[in-house]
Amino acid sequence: MPYPKYFMKNDFTPFDVGTVWNPIHVKKCRFKYRHVELMYPSRLNAMALDPSKIANNDNLRYSPGEIIFKIKLYKKVLVEIDEITEEIQIEKSSARQSLIRHSAMIMKKAIGFKNGLKISVETQKDLRHVGLGSSSGLIASVACAINELYGNPISKKVLLKYLAQNHGEEINNNPGKLSPVQCIGGSAAAGLYSGSLLILAGQSNVIFNSSLPAILKVVMATPIDFNPIDAYALLQKEIDSFPNFIACGEKYGREIAYRLVHEAIPGIKEKNLKPLGDLIFDYRFKMGSIENCSYCYPLLPKIARAICPIRNYADILSLSSVGPSFFAITKNPKECKEIFNKAGLKTFITEIDNKTYSILQKY
Repeated sequence: MPYPKYFMKNDFTPFDVGTVWNPIHVKKCRFKYRHVELMYPSRLNAMALDPSKIANNDNLRYSPGEIIFKIKLYKKVLVEIDEITEEIQIEKSSARQSLIRHSAMIMKKAIGFKNGLKISVETQKDLRHVGLGSSSGLIASVACAINELYGNPISKKVLLKYLAQNHGEEINNNPGKLSPVQCIGGSAAAGLYSGSLLILAGQSNVIFNSSLPAILKVVMATPIDFNPIDAYALLQKEIDSFPNFIACGEKYGREIAYRLVHEAIPGIKEKNLKPLGDLIFDYRFKMGSIENCSYCYPLLPKIARAICPIRNYADILSLSSVGPSFFAITKNPKECKEIFNKAGLKTFITEIDNKTYSILQKY
């Protein structure tokens, strides 16, 4: 059951680490394992289905939907049981400790365990606030490891929604507080559901997932001069842009839904990515999405004009989330990389991932 209305959050002010706004009820259980180590993939957010739905905070429940792609960029998480104390102990070398602590605290409240935990996290590439879902991915990876310790008492569908609807991101120089940044659920879905292509609709429900050919490469590209902005400061900029997101959703939401159902998904089932690629490109480059996201990095529209030719070499070309990183999914990574580089972007190449998170050790 949700909290009474006087506990419900409808603003964008910070809240305490470990706060649960949308609780779930899980039958209490004892840990099944003492040690779990897993590898957790990252996600790229190609587009929202209705961006107007991110403008109002309904107790951290959002329903814009999204199309994501899963990539081989990993976090390695180790969680161990500590029966001596009830404390959550985080390895000092693990970055972004407020997010790790938040994840552990909300999982402790959901499962109801009393024992302590020892947690460490290693990140393959520590890229923050560039569109990779690094914050939500970190929270989800730790939560999944804890869920494994207890024999997965929380189903993937319930866990996905629980994480999305209790999400927050760290605030510089304020480790006890989180910013209520909107979360749709893509990062949690990336680890919990198979397939490198996932479509979420409603309140963080995976309505479609599919594997893509392993031959496809992913070229990630970020402006060379970009400096990450604090999550709380970035949210304040986004709030000023809410009218633009609302207008975009109201104008194009029905067209997006029609093309997704009648063109993109049937195309995927016939192993044809073009209708999906066309929809994503049109949303980002023709329906105003990139301009709306330029609060994050003002040069986004200029970069977008420069990299349009990549569409000739890539199945998918998009901004990821609100940016500032762009990405291409392609069989021609060299050509895409060259165009990105000429537009002033630094790049790296990775691969799509069709699997869920992987267990390295469990005993």
